[in-house]
Amino acid sequence: MEIENNTSYSFWERTSHISFLKRLLYPKKVEKSLKTPSIITEECEGLLLNNQLIKSILFSTDLALIENNDCDAILAVYPFSPSKRIMESIINFSSKPVICGVGGARTQGRTSVEMSVFAEKYGASAVIVNQPFKAKDIAKIKQKINIPIISSVTNLQCDFEKRIDAGVSIFNVTGGSQTLAIVKHIRQHFPHIPIICTGGKSLQDITRVIENKVKAVILTPPSNATMFKKAMENYRKGIVKFKNYF
Repeated sequence: MEIENNTSYSFWERTSHISFLKRLLYPKKVEKSLKTPSIITEECEGLLLNNQLIKSILFSTDLALIENNDCDAILAVYPFSPSKRIMESIINFSSKPVICGVGGARTQGRTSVEMSVFAEKYGASAVIVNQPFKAKDIAKIKQKINIPIISSVTNLQCDFEKRIDAGVSIFNVTGGSQTLAIVKHIRQHFPHIPIICTGGKSLQDITRVIENKVKAVILTPPSNATMFKKAMENYRKGIVKFKNYF
């Protein structure tokens, strides 16, 4: 499966506008601006994190996006070394389970172990490492924490069995064009291991991964820049229409 990469909102654009009358009549019911596609909540089996059933996971560290979506959990990873301040801020801000990135190609060994202990202490529901992270360091983390360890998988060269033996209990498949092949491989050889998976940007991509029995789908929201660009375009159109009345 090729994960689509474009600047469109894609399925996020399907969010319905909340009318003034609806807000007036139902003030206690707060609907989020970025709504999860219903197929995820209806078709995914889900997995338990902190005794909460998780079917949709938002991939973001942006507090505004975290506040304005209705996903079940947050995936807090970024292309820098793990930060205690970022972990603590997102965990304290979010009312949902948070999965914290603690290691990868840059950060391994003792630092990752310390970050994992810190993440658990401050309330993270799981920690996640990427494929270059060494299995021996996964084993060290496992000795120190009780929350689940998730391993990202980007290709079939991953030593799945070695990582499971080290302490990984969930695989996160993010393999681009190899995504479905990786999911099928894990399901065939390690059927007892839950799989979460990137869902791409289209409903078609999401449907494909759900059909392959992943437990939860990871959604990447549009950026603030993309949403502002769309809003500004609509504002300009509205101003032109308003001027045409005079």
